[in-house]
Amino acid sequence: MAQTVNEVTDLMSDKAGRPASKLQLPTSARYLFMILVLGLLVLILIMGGKALRDAPPAEIHVSNQGLSTAQYNSLQTVMDQQKVSSFFTSDLQALRDITTSLAWVDQVSISRDWQRGIVVTALPKQAVANFGTERLVDAKGSVFVPADSSDLTQERFATLQGEIAQAPVIMQQMQQVNDWYAPLDMQVEDIILSPRMTWLIRFDNGLRVIVDNENTAQKLLNLSQLLGNQLSGRRDEMQSVDLRYKNGFTIAWDMSAPPVDEPK
Repeated sequence: MAQTVNEVTDLMSDKAGRPASKLQLPTSARYLFMILVLGLLVLILIMGGKALRDAPPAEIHVSNQGLSTAQYNSLQTVMDQQKVSSFFTSDLQALRDITTSLAWVDQVSISRDWQRGIVVTALPKQAVANFGTERLVDAKGSVFVPADSSDLTQERFATLQGEIAQAPVIMQQMQQVNDWYAPLDMQVEDIILSPRMTWLIRFDNGLRVIVDNENTAQKLLNLSQLLGNQLSGRRDEMQSVDLRYKNGFTIAWDMSAPPVDEPK
């Protein structure tokens, strides 16, 4: 029995002592395999690039959200003229630059959509006043030509005039004057900034005010206070006020206005 156990032990020790056989590829075969793998990757890249180049041009979808019919048609016409490549290779920044070059466009978003292609979404500028007779201006003082010419010279808007570069300054001045004169129920109807930086303001009650560029804000503020106090009873008789003086101002009176009864 002891001999049998020893024989089994010897057999097991012989198996444990023998090295496990491993299948080893020759060095040349390993290099060949690596070359084949690299070649396959290169082929995939080449075929993928060719597929992108040969892909049909992407469709441009113009969203009509927030746009009038004239604005939508204007943007659609511009996009129809653009030559775009495939869905993945189209230059979205170039399309964005083209869209923002439209004067009436305020903001634009361009994205890729699997369903619709390249989607162009634009927000128009919101006009708050006329600028001359051929342009509009928004609250930031940005002057633009609207997509629809029928939007020009709207009667509900005040009219600003001056150099286009001065539009933000003119807009700010109009907003400030409207704030000061609102308690008097007076709003700016026309405001002009001349090349010599002289302001001409016409209010909706017909009163015209001219003021130079020296202490402009203080002069206009003082006039609003006078019209609300000492001159409140004679506002309807006043045609114009000239504030271009260091120590005072002049008033042109409407001689055709009926006289105001003096309080007894």
